Amino acid sequence: PGAFGKQKVLKITRLSDEERKLYPDVFVGDLYRVEFADGVDEFALKPIRLKYYFDAKYLRGENYNNLTFAYATEDGGYRIIPGSMIGKDERGYYVEAFTYHLSVFGVVLRSAGFQKHGIRLLREAVNSSGPAVLLVPGEDPTFEGVVKDNNIWETIFPDRTIMTYEYALYEPRSLAYSEMYRSFIEKEGRRSFIDFESDFLSQEILKYSQYEFDILAHGTGGLIVLRMLQRHPEVNNVRKVVLLSTPVQGTNVVNPLYFSSIFYGKDPEVLEDIFGIEWTKLKMLTLHIRNLIDTLGEVVQEILPDSQLVKELREFARNDVEIVSICGDTPPYGVDVSGTELERFYPEFVKGRGDGFVSIQSCRVGKVEQLSGNFYDLYSREENVAYIRKLLKYEVQVFSGFRSDDYEEYLPSKNPELSEESVQKVVEAKETKGTELSVLPVKILFENFLERIRSLELSSYLSGALVGKEVYIATESGVFAWDKKVFDKKIEFFKKVEDYASFVDEGDIFIVDNIGIKKYAPFPLVGDISDALITRNAIIYARVVPGGVRYYLFRNGAEKLLATSPGTTVRMKSENGNYLLITDGEVVAIGSDFKEKGRVLSSLFGEKVKIVDASFKDDAFYILLNDGSIAFVSSSRSETKNYGLTVPKKVLNFQGRILVVYDGVILDLSAGKAQRFDRGIIDVFLGNEGLFIVFDEKVRVSVEEWRLSKD
Repeated sequence: PGAFGKQKVLKITRLSDEERKLYPDVFVGDLYRVEFADGVDEFALKPIRLKYYFDAKYLRGENYNNLTFAYATEDGGYRIIPGSMIGKDERGYYVEAFTYHLSVFGVVLRSAGFQKHGIRLLREAVNSSGPAVLLVPGEDPTFEGVVKDNNIWETIFPDRTIMTYEYALYEPRSLAYSEMYRSFIEKEGRRSFIDFESDFLSQEILKYSQYEFDILAHGTGGLIVLRMLQRHPEVNNVRKVVLLSTPVQGTNVVNPLYFSSIFYGKDPEVLEDIFGIEWTKLKMLTLHIRNLIDTLGEVVQEILPDSQLVKELREFARNDVEIVSICGDTPPYGVDVSGTELERFYPEFVKGRGDGFVSIQSCRVGKVEQLSGNFYDLYSREENVAYIRKLLKYEVQVFSGFRSDDYEEYLPSKNPELSEESVQKVVEAKETKGTELSVLPVKILFENFLERIRSLELSSYLSGALVGKEVYIATESGVFAWDKKVFDKKIEFFKKVEDYASFVDEGDIFIVDNIGIKKYAPFPLVGDISDALITRNAIIYARVVPGGVRYYLFRNGAEKLLATSPGTTVRMKSENGNYLLITDGEVVAIGSDFKEKGRVLSSLFGEKVKIVDASFKDDAFYILLNDGSIAFVSSSRSETKNYGLTVPKKVLNFQGRILVVYDGVILDLSAGKAQRFDRGIIDVFLGNEGLFIVFDEKVRVSVEEWRLSKD
């Protein structure tokens, strides 16, 4: 509704086999000619939604974007419709897209590509104290700076960590990606791709909470950043934002009404007589506008000057983030509509006022600057690059030494069962420097040391464990023995303990052993329990209280306070006969006799450093920190290494090897080597001959068995 000035009837015709031969063979399935029944071609004022059902055999997988809508061009070629989405309903799989004009349409099968969505690390500057530079591109893909195997931004900021935010503005969208967007629409009650991506970007930045960011955004990418800051005040690790050609107040360039009325279907030579602008430049102007409208699709409606999103951005107020908005002063292709009737409609094409996408008025937010250049080269001109580098400069932090010679900030928190001997041991561990060779490898080598054996897809994942020869996986709906559901209820506290696993359901303890799952005993605890580790004869459980975490031991019908730790998050695990009690502020090792064997505070590594996970081997701790560093702490020495890996997840002791898990990387610390994976890692648990890795497949998860390579 509202796409045309009057009601229009569409005529849809399937092309015959003979007609089909006139078009490229990249199309799969039938081709359809969509035209107006009255024979009058018009450019729509609002996007027209197209939907095409295809054979399921063409779908590579729910996370692959190998199918897209396309239309045939007059020169015998075809053009991809940006932002095509895959869906599924009662009729089957389909591709949908938005267009403003009619043509011959079909579906194109591309080489299978895994959907990219989220922050990707381009280069880690391990020794830099400066904020990471995050690139958020918009309509122009060259802004990402990729030149063969290199990236120009790494040259511009040689001492900074460089990341980029990948999302499908103009790329085809996989089924999983499309369903995420549809869920957002259903939740919000409106369509807003920009707000959808702003929410996702906020989640990504919060995942990288150990970083401070300087954000460099172009075009519509800048709107995603602004909306992220506006909608998510909890994002507080952004220092500066530099916007380039971002239509904060909207842009007229992509207004379908203007384009339809002035340019669509008009002869450029006739327009030259009307507007007094050389026809070749008018032709380039027409192509520029149409390409932008085609690229943005339904997003066009969000960036018009009177859109709801633009109106809400007028209330933008984040004084904690420095924002600089930069506009160019020269429209592309030598176009200048100054002094013509077009100036009233397109101030973005007036030389000295606009850059072909925004004008100096429409980019206003924060501090506004106008530099030489147009929409396509504003960010690459040498003088502009120097200015951007100056805007994002930072002061090098100088280490001023420890606060006291006594290392008081490293003393353990008070514990009712911590002996003086134990306290002395902890203090000595912090003060002793150690003279032997480094325990942690000086460097790591990336090579594949794991091989995939089998894979399983599930709708959700909570925890996993290998018990005997059976793989048990706890999900939000129950427990699976690999792909067979064996317990059809939601459970809590699923953990591997020694050679069995345990969990709780509706007030009962269940044990999982070589025989299977059996009810073991009533669960005797009530109240707000943050985590619990259940053995055959005792329960260790944790409660988060003001000031920290309290661990209790329930055994023989009685409970007692086992330990206290600073922190707000808690996890517990069983490992080689020991129990590790881990908060973000401290790790405590407990023996099988429930006596303390050691503890380490996070403050040993710095004021803002948090503990993510830990392992305890040979009376020494291997501790994973939130900045990605690995720490080794024993009674005789402590050392820390950072290998430039981000988003730390977990530490495992596998057959004497210390394995460290990051989002997309597993590091074998004992061998000094690491393996990269093409998907985000949710969790890893141990097998007999290797690992079970749980991958994030966006909508679902995959559990895969990987074994050590024989070579």
